[in-house]
Amino acid sequence: MSNHAVENAGIVASKVAAYGGAGSAVVCGLTLNELGVIVGIFVGLTGLILGQIWSWRKDRREAREQELRMRRDFGTNWSEL
Repeated sequence: MSNHAVENAGIVASKVAAYGGAGSAVVCGLTLNELGVIVGIFVGLTGLILGQIWSWRKDRREAREQELRMRRDFGTNWSEL
């Protein structure tokens, strides 16, 4: 190995150790109640986002269905009536 590769490996190892230590300090410093709150917030936000996506997709499906029904009942130029 060259000196440059050894130096880069040392830098990467120190960054991994620093981030790992910081992450474990945060996780280990939390009580069970605090973890429950964080998980609850995550679940709530995920549900909100997925609900909005589902509503948006449902609206698009219903608009396509309405367009097809109008074309079937009144022809292709139904919007000019």
